[in-house]
Amino acid sequence: MPTPEEFESLHHSDQRLLRTVDSLSPEHWREPSLLPGWSRAHVVAHLALNAEGFAGALHGLATGNPVAIYPSNEARNAGIDELAAADTDDIRERLFTATQHLRTVMAELNGEQWESTVNRLPEGPVWPAASLVESRQREVEIHHADLGLAYTHRNWPIEFAKTLLDSATATHDVSPDSPAFTVRAMDVGRDWPVGAATPVVVGSASNLGWWLIGRGAGEGLSAEPGPLPALGPWQRVR
Repeated sequence: MPTPEEFESLHHSDQRLLRTVDSLSPEHWREPSLLPGWSRAHVVAHLALNAEGFAGALHGLATGNPVAIYPSNEARNAGIDELAAADTDDIRERLFTATQHLRTVMAELNGEQWESTVNRLPEGPVWPAASLVESRQREVEIHHADLGLAYTHRNWPIEFAKTLLDSATATHDVSPDSPAFTVRAMDVGRDWPVGAATPVVVGSASNLGWWLIGRGAGEGLSAEPGPLPALGPWQRVR
């Protein structure tokens, strides 16, 4: 079962995101985000629908009627495009309502229900229900930065950045498209091996995390010996 600290950390991430979304001007919504092909409206629409999907799957555990987070990848993508084209007040309201609903559903699950699993799609993959708290915070923090506004990856809480490094290095470690290396977060004094002790990519936890998830070109990082390794794609793109 997720800890109270994990729930509280997600709540703070949610509140930071909602403040940013609430401050968006009409022009901001339709401008490009940092994600190719997505406006800021697409990013917010995705976050709203992701919260709805997580809430639906967790509510299914509570009621004994399992449901996948998304009915299909095609339906997920079409839903994002449809909502992104809606009136911006409607997109904002969907995000705010879905965020609160997900928080309510999470608070109502008992320990046994948290020990169960949910499906991302009807055919899988299968995820531990308890992992959705961390997964949702990852969605919120990464895509908050993807809006390309005042909140950037450098504003990530250090504990989130460390958790992201756990996840992202594990993904690259098993990827046939990524080389072997180690990352060293100087601000937390810790290494994350990705299959080899060298080369060592050095930087802050947030800059390392941003690079590992395929954002930017490794700004603020150095490799010993250089240059920076050429990474394969990170599977959790959006």
